[in-house]
Amino acid sequence: MMRLSRRECLAFTAAAFPAFSQEPAAGKLLVATRQSRDPDFAQSVILLIHYSRQGAIGLMINRPWDVPVTRLFPELTQSKAKLWQGGPIALGVRGLLRSPSKPEQADPVLAGVYAISSVKTLEGMLAANTPSDAFRVYGGSTGWSVEQLKSEISRGLWRVVPADARAVFDPHPATLWSRLNAR
Repeated sequence: MMRLSRRECLAFTAAAFPAFSQEPAAGKLLVATRQSRDPDFAQSVILLIHYSRQGAIGLMINRPWDVPVTRLFPELTQSKAKLWQGGPIALGVRGLLRSPSKPEQADPVLAGVYAISSVKTLEGMLAANTPSDAFRVYGGSTGWSVEQLKSEISRGLWRVVPADARAVFDPHPATLWSRLNAR
């Protein structure tokens, strides 16, 4: 009987069942497990918008704030949009857009979803009153070194699951974490 190491078993499982792959990548979700005790990340669902050897950047997609975007963009007095808490690690503002085609100054994250970090582009989307089911503005973001994120995943603090535009723009973000954990 042949014995496989844990690493070989994980590699086989990831290859045979890609939806259950534990490998983080841009366009995947990190779902905090019940083992995660950090109050900044407890019950969070994070969309990885960037992943490379230099590190990972993500946005919490299940934490709306009751803060109007006019707090960051006071000149947009007509905007009814609200900010979303992107994460506690880095400052700055970013947007996620659901669109069938890639807009200028946007980076593809997954099929039909684009990350925007250009303030000018964000202002344009807000001024155009892009609907909230297709556009969200995030204050802050999350970030890890590759080694740190892989360590947290191997310790069982995160589950890596496939993402799609429906999950990213879920109309019921307060229950997204529990629904993803029920899968």
